[in-house]
Amino acid sequence: MELNIKAKNLNLTDKVRDMVDDKLGRLEKFLPEDADANVTLKGKKNYVKVEMTIPMKRYTLRVEEEDRDLNTAIDRVQEIMERQIRKYKTRLTAKKRKGDPAEVIGAPVEAADDVIETEDDSIHIVRNKRFVIHPMSAEEACLQMDMLGHGFFVFEEEESGEICVVYKRTDGEYGIIETAK
Repeated sequence: MELNIKAKNLNLTDKVRDMVDDKLGRLEKFLPEDADANVTLKGKKNYVKVEMTIPMKRYTLRVEEEDRDLNTAIDRVQEIMERQIRKYKTRLTAKKRKGDPAEVIGAPVEAADDVIETEDDSIHIVRNKRFVIHPMSAEEACLQMDMLGHGFFVFEEEESGEICVVYKRTDGEYGIIETAK
């Protein structure tokens, strides 16, 4: 596994880099050799934020943790990512038993951080992302949404081919928005 480590508003010393390599490198035993992991360390005023993203064949695994102590944040990221990898592998094994081929989903095609201003200047879109959407069930979309740590996920419903959105409700349950013409 290759760890790509970046730091923002934080001094990335050799000691910090070695600590991240050591702690997050332990995940290597759960992943294929060619896996890439992107780790971002962000220094904030009173805390540090650690983000780790691992694009896999069928899912994108993502963890984000904040803490006052860098060691604690890295430890939590490692624990949560290990659980996500185990969940992913269990899911993949179950799919193979059913005969479903693994597909690549959620791979960003293009992302832009430019601010887009509307004519009346009252609404500002600060980020624009494009994703390749593949067919999947609502359950798989919920799993992907949880793994990414997002509140919603756009997907193509595998049976009908319609574009749908699953979202997490305030009561902790899930909802789905189906499109109609």
